[in-house]
Amino acid sequence: MLIGVVFALLAANAAAEGKAEEKKAEAWKEKVFTAEELKKFDGKKGQPVYVAVDGVVYDLSGVKYWKGGSHMNMHEAGGDLSDDIKSRAPKGIHKGGAILSRYPKVGVLAPPEAKDEAEKPVVTVPEENELGLEKFCPVMEHSFVVEAKTPVVLYKGERYYMCCPACPPQFAEDPEKYIKHPKVRAEKEKERMEREKRERAANKKKGKSGKKGEKKKD
Repeated sequence: MLIGVVFALLAANAAAEGKAEEKKAEAWKEKVFTAEELKKFDGKKGQPVYVAVDGVVYDLSGVKYWKGGSHMNMHEAGGDLSDDIKSRAPKGIHKGGAILSRYPKVGVLAPPEAKDEAEKPVVTVPEENELGLEKFCPVMEHSFVVEAKTPVVLYKGERYYMCCPACPPQFAEDPEKYIKHPKVRAEKEKERMEREKRERAANKKKGKSGKKGEKKKD
């Protein structure tokens, strides 16, 4: 009888340990990332390399091909790569995302919130000072020269240039997908730096004008 009690206790402990291990293994399902939170884990400045595919967030920090948060100059960490891995990545290697099953799962991606009216893409036309500039079309993924008939899409305070009238509707279906393209990001960063440079020059000029006015008063 004593032996039976001992075996029962051992079996109970084993079952409890098994449940604890199972709960630990499934703990990642409790961590929810919003798209905004996921952006922080872009592999830059010491941040982990996280990507989301089909609602699951994976940790690719230990993958050498993702060092620095970029993979083959095609994919960037910190976002939802569901479309990329299925349409742009080599199917023979990535197997439609199945390759990720070998890497740690760290959470799930929250479903996108309903778009605010202010965040919806709006189509407009180029400004006069934009004519003749070379820009990158995020939909067709090539550079072209801006003309008077070039469609320009306003989205989240930025201007995105489309090479043809068919591009804005495609862009509107999933703007976040298109603005994540490395060349689009590089172009926006360049534009931001140029704006800051112009603002500094304008402020400097304004400061000099103010000093001249003070001298005249004296």
